Amino acid sequence: MRAPADLVKVLVADDQTLFRTGLARMLSSDRRVEVVGQARDGEEAIEQALAAKPNVVLMDLQMPRVTGVEATRRLVQEIPGLRVLALSAYADKAMVGEALASGAVGFVDKDVSFEDILDRILSIAPASATGLKRVRAKLSHRELHVLRQVADGLSNKQIARRLGISEKTVRNHLSRVFNKLGATNRTEAVMHAMRAGMVTA
Repeated sequence: MRAPADLVKVLVADDQTLFRTGLARMLSSDRRVEVVGQARDGEEAIEQALAAKPNVVLMDLQMPRVTGVEATRRLVQEIPGLRVLALSAYADKAMVGEALASGAVGFVDKDVSFEDILDRILSIAPASATGLKRVRAKLSHRELHVLRQVADGLSNKQIARRLGISEKTVRNHLSRVFNKLGATNRTEAVMHAMRAGMVTA
């Protein structure tokens, strides 16, 4: 189980109460994420982010008082390494372009699934926030070697043949890799490892 310091700290900023609270609740159910705040507008987003220092802010672009674009601009200047993911129900190209120019690292349409939003959060979160840099040192040479074969698309049988070990040994190595990376399957393990720089695409 991850230590609290290893969780990806997320702030959800959206003026639609049902969407904001629902998304925050679902994110809180994931063991890799800690929701550190919810903001109803850009001004609250700035205040809460400066206080909580999240790793990722989900920023609705169309909010009252201070817009999501302006809040993004101010926060990326104030918090080094902060990742802002722009949210909107209306994919206005000009507004999305403004958000990206202001420092947002990406855009997500509100119509996508929760799983898609979670994947985007985990993909943009700094490796240091997920604890994966430390995990790299915990993987044995053989575990890392097996993981790289998985990233190359090899099956357990192919890995066993290439490394001169049994399929059962491959499965044992992968089980330990999954546990150390907090992954539940091969795809997750490879994604986590890529973010930590352990393997390449």
